[in-house]
Formats: sequence, C-alpha cells, structure tokens
Amino acid sequence: MQFRSCIFFGVLLAPLVHAAPDSDWALLGKAAQAARQQTLSGSYLHQIGSASETFRIQRAVSKGKVRERRVSLDGLPREIIRHGDTLITAAPDEHSLLAAKISSAKLFPAILPDDVAMLADSYALSRLGSDRVASRECQWWQLKSLEAGQRYTQRVCLDKTSQLPLKWVTLDAQQDAVELFSFIDLDDRAPRAKVSVQPAYPLSATSSVTAVKAVEGAESLEIKGIPQGFRLLRSVMRKMPGHDAAPLVQHRVYSDGLAIFSLFVEYAKDAKPAPHLTHGPISVATDNEGEYRLTLVGDLPDSSLQAIARNLRLVKKS
Repeated sequence: MQFRSCIFFGVLLAPLVHAAPDSDWALLGKAAQAARQQTLSGSYLHQIGSASETFRIQRAVSKGKVRERRVSLDGLPREIIRHGDTLITAAPDEHSLLAAKISSAKLFPAILPDDVAMLADSYALSRLGSDRVASRECQWWQLKSLEAGQRYTQRVCLDKTSQLPLKWVTLDAQQDAVELFSFIDLDDRAPRAKVSVQPAYPLSATSSVTAVKAVEGAESLEIKGIPQGFRLLRSVMRKMPGHDAAPLVQHRVYSDGLAIFSLFVEYAKDAKPAPHLTHGPISVATDNEGEYRLTLVGDLPDSSLQAIARNLRLVKKS
C-alpha cells in the first residue's frame, strides 16, 4: 500500500547538497541521542499506506535512566513501556499484544542507530529544505542509498534547536511515501507527574517475551552473499511454534543501521518458494538453495529483498 500527500511536495523538490561533511554526520549523531534521551511528552501519528494510528508518549530521564510510556489512542489497545534497558509490551488480548510487539519494532522518534557513522557505508546524507512540524521549525535531511534501489530513501525533519526528529518519511523509488511518523503535539519540558512504568494491562507469560522459542544448537550452515553494509545483529537456532518435531531453523538478523531483515534457513527438500509479499515498507521473499528454503522478511524494497534471496549461498561447516 502507498500514499501520496501534498504535504511532501515542497520537501521532495527541495535542492540537495551533494556532499555531507563530517559536521553533518555529527549533527545526525546528536539527533540520534536526542531521540532516545530527551525528556518529552506528546502524541504522534504513524501511517502505513491508508492505515494510520496515533500514540501518546511520555518520557522522563533521571540519572541517565529512561522511563518511557507510549499508549495507542486508536486502533487496537496496547502500550509499550521502556524502563532503562527493559522493554515491556502489554495489551488486553493476544491479538492486541501482537500489534504491540510489531509497534515496538520502531519506537519513534528513536529510529536512527546509536552509531550513525555506520550509515555512511550505505547511505548518502544531504540537507533539504526547512519545514514546520508540531508548531516547531525543523530542517529536513535525506539518507539515500548509495546503490540505487537497494534501500528505501529516508527523510527526517530535525528540530532546529534540539535536533529531535519531529517527522520521519520512508520513500520508495517512485518517491511515494510508504511509511510516516510525525509528532502532532510535543512538549519537551520535564513532565509534572512521574512517568509510570507499571502496565495498565495484566502481564502474561507472553507479554514481553517473543512466542518463538530460541534453543541452543550449533549452526551447521555458513551464509554467503550478504550485501555490503549489512551487519549481523544476532543469530540463533529456533524451534518454531507448533513444529517441535521439525528440524531447527537458523534465524539471523541483519541491519545497516536503518534497514533490517530477518533470514530464516530451514530444511525443506523439494519445497517450492512461496509468493513474495509486501505491506507498506515490509517485504517477504523466499528462495530455495539446495535442500534448504530461505525466507527473508525486512523493511527493504521488494525487488531488493528478492535479489538478496537469489544471491545468498549456503556453505556447510566442516
């Protein structure tokens, strides 16, 4: 699903700066820090295609420790709580809880990585025009893939005073926005009341734990052909729910700092690749490599994810 809006028209036609000096990357680093650590309260819009939701966020920082709570204001009821390094998702039922876990994958405004320098391997940074978001003046910046079409273009409008990201837009090759985050209202003063980290919904065994169980097991396959710029975040052997008798599935997660994809490698002799799927910025692609099926899920263009799937090679470890 895609959407267009005249709200982006001026930004899309703004002149670009052809090179990003170190000072620009340093400023983006300040934006990444503000996005995670700045005290704030407000509400923001999250839109994918024609579907949109709004969230209320409150964040306080004391002695370097973050207390953050975000609650959905429409759609499925759910909340996401961050207390230091602990992240809790909670909801009144399993369906809403799944939505909470999906929402926790991108916790706007903290979308930039801690180390923005890693983005220089995959993206060109350039300055666009000025704008106004949530009654605040901001400056648009663009992160564009160094390899045409391999990644989505990302645009972020940074508060001119604090560098806090106020708006984030993901664009496809046709310059259509496939995902958007934007503050509607924002207050960066210290909250009057203490930010509660006690969930409103009773916690269950699955509230903050993924339903896919990780198990110990040596990986027998080495993956070749991962595109340049992507780094391995984690790798585990898993038993998938409802398939306890099936062989273990190798699950790897890769990221370039912004784009992220999961790779599942499972023994599936003679299996036919499933059709590829897309939803907003998320694509799914499958391919077979010998006796194994490769399934990739990530926020990359569909053509890019399919190309990665085709180019991957498995090498059995001796």
